[in-house]
Amino acid sequence: MTKSELLVLARVRRMAKSGEAKAIRLGAELSLAEVGSPVGVGPATVYHWENGKRVPHGEAALKYASVLDALVAAAPA
Repeated sequence: MTKSELLVLARVRRMAKSGEAKAIRLGAELSLAEVGSPVGVGPATVYHWENGKRVPHGEAALKYASVLDALVAAAPA
C-alpha cells in the first residue's frame, strides 16, 4: 500500500468512527445498499463500519473513501 493510500485509509477510518461517513450518506439520501454497491460490499458491512462494529480495510476502504468524497463534492452548496 502506498503512502497516499495509507493516508486515505486513516482518513476514512476516522470518518466512519466519528459518524461523519454516516452523515454524508444520510445527507445524500442514500441507503446502505446504495453506498455499498459501488464499494463492492453489502449493506451490513457499511452498517458495521458506520456503527463502529468493524473497521474499513483494504481496497474496499479506499473505494468507500472515494464514494464519500464524491458525495461531498456533489452536495449542494
